[in-house]
Amino acid sequence: MEILESKEQKLFARNLICVGIDRCENGDFCGRIWEPYDDQPFEFTGINDMVIHMDDLYDEWNYPQRALNERSFLRTHESTRTNIIRDDGFVEKIDRLQKMRGEIGTFIVQVKFRQHATWQGVVVWAEENKRGNFRSAMELVHLIDHAISKGLLIK
Repeated sequence: MEILESKEQKLFARNLICVGIDRCENGDFCGRIWEPYDDQPFEFTGINDMVIHMDDLYDEWNYPQRALNERSFLRTHESTRTNIIRDDGFVEKIDRLQKMRGEIGTFIVQVKFRQHATWQGVVVWAEENKRGNFRSAMELVHLIDHAISKGLLIK
């Protein structure tokens, strides 16, 4: 795991997600997720809820693609909405996304790969303009937790 490093940071990718942490309840974070293709945020009530929703979005977009497919005994011809990732006003959507803020912390997340049954990517802590790489969803959660608790954003 890489510690968040400070320098001018701005991510630009079709699958950016903005995670706004609004509060901590019983040791778990609650907040909102903004994505470029929906104007309304998704409210999550725990880190598990956040990670599951993000993974569902990546499945819906089919980007980044899973390295491992889910298996089932039932035959389904499930279609994904790959055409949701398009160029219509994309620059404005990303700019809007990067301006969103959580009440106690904001993290811009780019998952580059979904390999080895987990995620690899980059996270930027928006308030402090610090960037870190993660090799798993657990590392991402740890970076967020470390930034908020060590950054003294939670009283």
